Amino acid sequence: MLKLSRQAAGLTQEKLAELLGVDATTVQGWESGRRPLAAVGAGELVKLSARLSRAGAPASTGRHLNEAIEADLVLSTGITAGGSWVDPDHHPLAAAVHRKTITNLITWPFTGTTPPQLADFTSKVPGGGRSPHIRC
Repeated sequence: MLKLSRQAAGLTQEKLAELLGVDATTVQGWESGRRPLAAVGAGELVKLSARLSRAGAPASTGRHLNEAIEADLVLSTGITAGGSWVDPDHHPLAAAVHRKTITNLITWPFTGTTPPQLADFTSKVPGGGRSPHIRC
């Protein structure tokens, strides 16, 4: 979602890093999943979303980044657990009833179907925004 937001704003990884005051490898790490965006503080995530929107990404960037983090938590829990049981007290699917927008984000890497709520982003990106890779 971060990559799609950056591309929708017409920014390179280097330019986004410059806007945020971070190294380009930090942006690369966030986009590849090597550095979880969920580890970024809430205040920094708000600043990141605002800067992307000011740079030309859709105004809904912050909401979609938050939903993407929630979807990533579900996916990473499943990947980490493998075939093991995850106690409902620790599984993100047991925490709340998830909205269709989050379900669409969770299934995106498997189906290759870009979630319809991202149309404002994909219309600005050449190729329409490919499905993300799942890191196992």
